[in-house]
Amino acid sequence: MEIDARGYACPKPVIMTKRAISKSNAEELLIKVDNEVATENLKKMADQLGYKASVIENSKSDYEVHLKKIEDVKNFENTNDEYVVIFSSDKLGIGEEEFSKKLMESFTYSLSEEDRHPKYILCYNYGVHLTTINEKTVEDFKNLEKKGTEILSCGLCLENYKLKDKLKIGEITNMYRICEIMTNYRVVKPC
Repeated sequence: MEIDARGYACPKPVIMTKRAISKSNAEELLIKVDNEVATENLKKMADQLGYKASVIENSKSDYEVHLKKIEDVKNFENTNDEYVVIFSSDKLGIGEEEFSKKLMESFTYSLSEEDRHPKYILCYNYGVHLTTINEKTVEDFKNLEKKGTEILSCGLCLENYKLKDKLKIGEITNMYRICEIMTNYRVVKPC
């Protein structure tokens, strides 16, 4: 099986490959990418999924990643381990603002492509921008909502940033409910 992931930035080549493996359970795959970071990420994924990876560098912008299945890996995750993801910002990490926003979009996209999805997504403070004005994160959250994730945004925060009438995904909630959910589930807080 061959996958052409040239022109795609992280994490898209890994997601494309993982989807192909999931659908076909292929024994061997060839993934074409145009950057070295993608080769490293594909090698890590291959190891997690029981594949051996080898890389051929044709040029600094042309790589072939060959995957060959070496073992069946059992899924050891506890499927009853429900979790919530909390966003208090529209940026991921501290750094250049526009790059930090792109990292956040990459995170929400990756989250929407995971096999296990969160029980809730909670947005408060500047995180409410993710459910209102950022079209990319709104689309990712819509995909998660289709999988059963509840998307909740703080009403006080929406009012503070004058975004209450711009809510595009999920429901409005309050800090009491946010606190209640946070104390009852495993919490993932990327920002």
